[in-house]
Amino acid sequence: MKDLKDRRQFVRFAGVSVFGTVADYLLALLLASVGASYIAASTFGFVLGSFVNYCGHSIFSYEHAGRETISLKGFGKYFLAVMFSLVIRLAAVAGLEYATSLPFWLVLLIAIGASFVASYVISTLWVFRKPG
Repeated sequence: MKDLKDRRQFVRFAGVSVFGTVADYLLALLLASVGASYIAASTFGFVLGSFVNYCGHSIFSYEHAGRETISLKGFGKYFLAVMFSLVIRLAAVAGLEYATSLPFWLVLLIAIGASFVASYVISTLWVFRKPG
């Protein structure tokens, strides 16, 4: 649990996540603008953002990891973990779309925030857990 309180790690994680989030957000908006459903657009954006984030977190966010730790197995583990945060994100999108009249861009930002928190906790405690 103390790893969750490491401010430097959290700041690095957040910084790297900005790049993945921008890729995620822009792709989702693009797909929605050409007629994709909000759920489909959000899902494809999420997948792209996950790949960008996995590579960035492996290299920059966790001091005990690095380029040499990037692997298909590692991405599989990361992707499995973020699938849980995708469920949180999609529940937020569906719930907010149903219960509010908020514009999609705001719904998406709120949902991204919820999935960010879940992703940080899972990544720190499981995917990029310090050895030992």
